[in-house]
Amino acid sequence: MKILEKTELAPFTTMRVGGVADKICFPTSTDEVVNLMDGVLSKNEPWSLLGGGSNVLVSSDEIPGTVICTTGLNWIEHPGPDLLVVGSGVRLPRLSAYASRLGLSGMEFYEGIPGTVGGAVVMNAGAHGWSTHQILETVTILNLKTMRLDILTPKDINFGYRMSSINSTEQIVLSARYRLTKDTEEAIRSRMKENNLARQKSQPIKDPSAGCTFRNPIELNIPAGKILDSIGAKNWAIGSAQVSCKHANFVINLGNANSHDVCKLISKLQQAALEKYNILLKPEIKPLGIFDKSEAIIWTNADETVKNSFIITK
Repeated sequence: MKILEKTELAPFTTMRVGGVADKICFPTSTDEVVNLMDGVLSKNEPWSLLGGGSNVLVSSDEIPGTVICTTGLNWIEHPGPDLLVVGSGVRLPRLSAYASRLGLSGMEFYEGIPGTVGGAVVMNAGAHGWSTHQILETVTILNLKTMRLDILTPKDINFGYRMSSINSTEQIVLSARYRLTKDTEEAIRSRMKENNLARQKSQPIKDPSAGCTFRNPIELNIPAGKILDSIGAKNWAIGSAQVSCKHANFVINLGNANSHDVCKLISKLQQAALEKYNILLKPEIKPLGIFDKSEAIIWTNADETVKNSFIITK
């Protein structure tokens, strides 16, 4: 297992923001994850979980203890004609391409999403009218209370819009089993291309970002991007953190952004939306590391699922 000490996390995130972690571990098997967590928990050490580095804001101040990076859990198995069993560290575009070569349809919406399977399951990632739970058959997790492997079905998990009931402080996703449908590779590739083109036209995919900043508020039935666009938020900036001019629901890193600037900008966006629409936008981005209370308020005031994230206030 690869281990890095006193290493910046920024290069391991899509937003390129993050301070120095005490230790980063890259397990490559289920046994390594179990042994690693057994040691961390027995010593009562702080720990954090990181996948592909998207949909997360890492503190620029400090990341105490051990960061477990799951990208080494990157196996793909094809046990049946319409089944794939996939390690939680497999990146979604790779998985989508793999499925297409087998003539398996259902993962076209993963094309262009920069996350990993583990994050996709926990966040019920989706696009173009599809969500992860629609193609999921089972999820294998490490239950940190019992230190046993559990196999969950979608009936065991409460899935919602960009969320699930999987508690990442108590359950670590190790792999997922998907059931897909047969189609021609040509037809699948065509849909993937359409999805990619739509993403390129509407999103700042070449700029470092964590993905969509906020979940779309179901109460208003208006996308968060349109809400922010209506208040003129595009190009708002604090330090090197800026609201994208291409899509208002993306905060991008102009080069030297830190988590303090990102949090201040997100808070400004929340306040503006609250004043105009009387709704507090809930971040889709999850926190990792130590944040002061003025930063953490962007999550703790708005997001009831923040208890499932790794956030320490000071």
